[in-house]
Amino acid sequence: MVVGIFSNVSRDINGEVAKVVREYINNHGSVALQNEDFSNVDIIITIGGDGTLLSAISKYRYLNVPFVGINKGSIGFLTEIEMDRLEEALDCILAGQYKIIERSQIYCEIFDKDGHLKDSSICLNDAVVSRGSDLHVVKMDLYINGSPVEHFVGDGLIISTATGSTAYSLAAGGPILTPGMEDMIITPLCPHTLHRSSYVIDKNSVVEVRFGYFESTPIISPDGRRMTDLEPNDIIKISKYDAKIKTIDLGFKDFYQKVSEKIAARGSFYENGKK
Repeated sequence: MVVGIFSNVSRDINGEVAKVVREYINNHGSVALQNEDFSNVDIIITIGGDGTLLSAISKYRYLNVPFVGINKGSIGFLTEIEMDRLEEALDCILAGQYKIIERSQIYCEIFDKDGHLKDSSICLNDAVVSRGSDLHVVKMDLYINGSPVEHFVGDGLIISTATGSTAYSLAAGGPILTPGMEDMIITPLCPHTLHRSSYVIDKNSVVEVRFGYFESTPIISPDGRRMTDLEPNDIIKISKYDAKIKTIDLGFKDFYQKVSEKIAARGSFYENGKK
C-alpha cells in the first residue's frame, strides 16, 4: 500500500505527527509519501482539522482515492482519527479493515447576465452566499428547478451537502443528514423575515440564486474558498456533482455517537476560550 500524507504545518507543529505516521507506515510493510507526487497513492491521510481535509480533497479529488483525517484541529467533524487511537487506526488502515463512505458533492457555477460562465467550483461541504464586508443585507431571489421560491433578504444562504450538514448549516439551525445521503440543504442566515426554515431538496434539484442591483458586493464561498467577484444580475447555479468523495470509516463510533460527542465538545471548546 502507498499512503500519501498531507500535513497542516500550523496544526502539526514541526511535523511531529507526520513523522510518527510516516515511520509507522514504512516500518509495517507499506510506503508513506509526504510532499511528493501523490499520483500513485492508494489512500491519503491528512493531519490537521476539517479544513485540512477539505484542502486535500480540493487538491487531490481527481485521484479518486479514499481520504481519512487525523484530528489535530479544534473539533473535527470530518476527521476520523483521534490521537489517542492513532496506532490502532493505522493498523486498521494498513490491514484494509475499514468501510468506505461515498459522499455527495455539489457543483457551483456563476453566470453573468448574458448567460456566460464566469467561474465554477466543486464543494464537499457547502457553498455559502453571504453579505460582504459592509453591513448591508443581501437581497436575492431563490429558485429551485426553475420555480421561484422566495425573495430573500438577510445575511445569506448556505447550500450544503449531507456532509456539510454538520458544519455551518448546523450552526445556522439546519438539519443533520447522514453522510451517505444525497439530498441538499438550503439554510438561511439571519433572514429578515418570519420564515426561518431550511429546505431539504433531492439530489436531482437545481438551485439558483439570482441577484438584481446590490449596494455592497455579496460573497460566494465554496468550502471556505473565494470565487470570482459577483456583479449585479449574476446568477449562481448549484447542482449535484457526478463524482463522489470516498472517506474511510474505521467503525470506532457510529455517526450519531460522533455527532453527539462533537457537538458537546464544540460547546466546551469555545466556552473554555480555546482557539
